[in-house]
Amino acid sequence: MKSDLVKQLVSERYGRFAVAVLAHGATPCCLQAQPGSGYAPDQGLYSEEELASIPPLALALSRGCGNPTSFARLQEGETVADLGCGGGIDLILAGRRVGPGGRVLGVDFAPEMLERARLCVEESGLENVELAPGNVESLPLPNGGADAVISNCVINLVPDKEAVYREAFRVLRPGGRIAISDIVTSCQLEPDLRTRFQGTWAGCLGGAMEEGPYLGLIQATGFGDMEIITRLVLSPEELQAMAQCPGSDFTPSPLPEDLAAVVGKVLSIKFRATR
Repeated sequence: MKSDLVKQLVSERYGRFAVAVLAHGATPCCLQAQPGSGYAPDQGLYSEEELASIPPLALALSRGCGNPTSFARLQEGETVADLGCGGGIDLILAGRRVGPGGRVLGVDFAPEMLERARLCVEESGLENVELAPGNVESLPLPNGGADAVISNCVINLVPDKEAVYREAFRVLRPGGRIAISDIVTSCQLEPDLRTRFQGTWAGCLGGAMEEGPYLGLIQATGFGDMEIITRLVLSPEELQAMAQCPGSDFTPSPLPEDLAAVVGKVLSIKFRATR
């Protein structure tokens, strides 16, 4: 599927999802560790205190796979860019961490998502958060204009990941950092299988890269001090949800046999790196 078509498809799916959530509500996705998972909320997911402080609409719109604000080492007064900010859960948490003297810019190419994020930011009472329509491959920030770039389960949806990381590198000051939560595969998928996932750009699987080449691409862009915060193999239930993200009403499910073929091979990873 061509890059422009993928972007249009993803924007339309998440835009329709945002409209539906405002009208009917939705169940949040991947916010906390599940019992017995061995995956603690302080290792890249949200704490109970954080969730309790977030507007219900932002929670319902959440379709992330982690909490990048928990490992981005944000400091008061910093400027932060959130790539694919969605309904605003990470915008709000980042805005509180950087304080009144800081600035958080949320970029998303689904206008409906930005409208909902604006409602959530207003409800939170923050005045240091800005929202901008745009492409994560072309950010409305000057060279060296940010201290940190965060993103939560978005870059897997973008066809040209190298362009995203080049742009993140451009807008970060020297010594600035990225904190990313994303979906990858643990190995190279069989070509026909990958083609079928990409044919419908199914949820978070259509654009998921193999972990090694993905991290290598980031380092080749110029980032160093790569630190993996945590890696989690998705359970079959989590895999099904991710394959149809943002929801079964918006994204067609892959064939059952295709999903079965990638059980144990799809990971949620959280990592940090420095410019």
